Amino acid sequence: MALVRKEFLQLRRDRRTLGLIVGMPVVLLLVFGYAASFDVKHIRAELVAHDSPVLRRTLALGGAFTVASAVAPDVAAAREDLKRGTTLVAVLVDAQGRPVGALVDGSQLLAASTALRELQRLSAGANSVRPLPILTLYNPGLRSADYMVPGLIGFLLVQVGVMITALGVVRERERGTLEQLMITPLSRLELMLGKIIPYLAIAFLDLVLILAVGLLVFSVPLRGSVPLLLVLTALFLASTLAIGLLVSTVAQNQQQALQTAMFIIIPQILLSGFVFPLASIPWGVRWISYALPLTYFLPIVRGIFLKGSTIADLWLQVSVLAGMAVFFVALATSRFSKQLG
Repeated sequence: MALVRKEFLQLRRDRRTLGLIVGMPVVLLLVFGYAASFDVKHIRAELVAHDSPVLRRTLALGGAFTVASAVAPDVAAAREDLKRGTTLVAVLVDAQGRPVGALVDGSQLLAASTALRELQRLSAGANSVRPLPILTLYNPGLRSADYMVPGLIGFLLVQVGVMITALGVVRERERGTLEQLMITPLSRLELMLGKIIPYLAIAFLDLVLILAVGLLVFSVPLRGSVPLLLVLTALFLASTLAIGLLVSTVAQNQQQALQTAMFIIIPQILLSGFVFPLASIPWGVRWISYALPLTYFLPIVRGIFLKGSTIADLWLQVSVLAGMAVFFVALATSRFSKQLG
């Protein structure tokens, strides 16, 4: 009983750990309860060549499709919209307003599967004799490996960037070696970079290993530019490593660092689109997704792998990710400098 009392007293004094112990189950319950859904709604769709109010109402009637107000002029323009990710489905319409074909973005596996089911249902209702021709782009076989392996790059780099960086710096502080570094001629920015660069190298080694396994074992296509993938991965890592450094400035020991890192990693897995499509997450929770770096890196890595996307196709995600990198690096540098000071 004395030991139990001691543990309670220690927990009461350690408010960060107590907050994580109490708060994390509640947060995870909310996340799993709201976000763990494979029911995809509001699939972005557009009509091609001709408008059709009747077809618009038919697509919207099932509740799965949200049809864009603008009509794509031709198939080439519709393909570009699919490549940029602004739409998931493009329905070709003839001059009489009837659907004559469809294009589906197969790089979004779960949403594409739902879209195919809805289009087949629409085809059966509209024309029971001749089925609607449907062409699935970028992942024609809807292979899970083609969808998951590129996403695993972001998932594993988040783990490396946040957890290992946080634990490494906290371990230095516990051993007293971090204070010893303060008497060296290194500036605080140099000291921070010196702590980050080794983890950056480890992360790129992980990237090479994942690429090798994905290409050689799972036969995942890599249709885009490898140099572009490496540059944008470095941009993503700048955010995750800086977040790991921020965790190290909050945690007092390795246990707290691990708990805080997991508190940051788990929402990125569940709410970023890695497993569950963003369209299946209610807005009450989805706003958290747009504050996570992984949310913007996943379209980048999947686009480069499956669509051969260029910087022109990914400019929005790259711009947001660059802004996050600058913000987190600046914040981490400031917090790290204050702690050393």
